[in-house]
Amino acid sequence: VDRAAGNPFFLEELVRALAEGHGETSDTVLVMIQSRTEALPARERRVLRAASVFGEVFWSGGIAAVTGSSPDSIEPLIESLIGRELLVRRATATFPSEIELAFRHGLVREGAYATLTDDDRRAAHLAAGTWLEGAGETNALVLAEHFERGERPERAATHYARASQQAFEGG
Repeated sequence: VDRAAGNPFFLEELVRALAEGHGETSDTVLVMIQSRTEALPARERRVLRAASVFGEVFWSGGIAAVTGSSPDSIEPLIESLIGRELLVRRATATFPSEIELAFRHGLVREGAYATLTDDDRRAAHLAAGTWLEGAGETNALVLAEHFERGERPERAATHYARASQQAFEGG
């Protein structure tokens, strides 16, 4: 309790580490999360990393697009990550034909995102933006940011122009 310093998520991670037999634990929750994710099977780690590109909320089809996998091959990995209490299924979905998920905590997302190399991050943001565009994402700013991070300035500019129009219309 003292080590968690009032952070219930950190306390939960400390208890989880001790229950799993890890005697030594980190003094920071982010390092603990990164250690926990690094211990995952490679395919589950890949799903977490792909999901982290979208932010705290993401979709199974988006993960499949970013990883270049089939949606059917992603499902058991997602279920395993839900069972490990890293992801949660959301009750409603932004895109009706998609399964919408979220990271159980923002620090899980941060830890996964931090493990991406610059090249992986660029490619993943481009794939995420392309998937979101095809899925019908209406928030132009979201699309623009993915294309900017994916180093496609011409596509980002188009969406930034639309985002400014959306902002103007929204007052």
